[in-house]
Amino acid sequence: MLRRNVFQAVAALVASGARLFGADPGYLAGIAEWRKNYDRDLRSEKGPLYLIARHSVPEGSSEIGSDPSSRIELPDRAPKRVGSIERRGDKVMFKPTAGIAVKLNGKPLSGPATLRTGSPSDRIEFGDFEIAVSATAGNHQLIVRDRQSSYLKMFHGALWFPVNASYRLEAAFTPYPRPKELKIPDTTGRTRLMQVPGYVTFRLNGETLRLEPVVSGNELFFMFKDRTSGRETYGVGRFLESEMPKNGKVVLDFNKAYNPYCAFNPYSSCPIPPKQNTLITRIEAGEKYRREHV
Repeated sequence: MLRRNVFQAVAALVASGARLFGADPGYLAGIAEWRKNYDRDLRSEKGPLYLIARHSVPEGSSEIGSDPSSRIELPDRAPKRVGSIERRGDKVMFKPTAGIAVKLNGKPLSGPATLRTGSPSDRIEFGDFEIAVSATAGNHQLIVRDRQSSYLKMFHGALWFPVNASYRLEAAFTPYPRPKELKIPDTTGRTRLMQVPGYVTFRLNGETLRLEPVVSGNELFFMFKDRTSGRETYGVGRFLESEMPKNGKVVLDFNKAYNPYCAFNPYSSCPIPPKQNTLITRIEAGEKYRREHV
């Protein structure tokens, strides 16, 4: 059974135009499985394809609904008045409109409710729609998701470079004496403060290259640009994750480089790679960019 699954995964990569470049079947099957899971996550209700709007939430009360007079206007399929969001400083309350079927985190809601705006934030659901309020550095935004999103309907799947095993490589990790803090701007104009534990150096395409990762959970998270950015790949840059260093080494597999969510949706908030992570070579591996997505 395992041998048949490996053969099917490799055959799928070949059928999609992948060149093998001497990679063993087990590696190719692993990449095929990783890309399948990536596509599944993009299409999930937590992925970027359901996100249809992002609205600023001002102080005071804001009516929400499809009525054009609403301060926060929703698509025509939504009720004329879903309810209202009332914000006083960092306190946010949702008041549903009488007679509108609304759920809070999956449970029916009949009266006012104070909303969590951190992670996770509380979810208000009605019909095909879900809304939530996100607060970052005092900036409150209402996020709207839709099960009938046009972004989901026009998604044709991710586009990839052929698998090339030479883009899976070992890099030397050099820790900083103390992790440094890096201000990372995002595509919504906000700034995130992230910790950089050190840097990696590696050889690729005849060049000695360097990248600074940030810490994300129990992984290293790389944001980078290269000479394919804005051409074959997404102009803002791409992301890559790796395990934490072991014995001063980090494995980088650019066949798993992927696009930020804002490549699929203009309302997503995505960190922008720092200037020092602009590589002077072409990384012809990982995810390409379909311009029809946004």
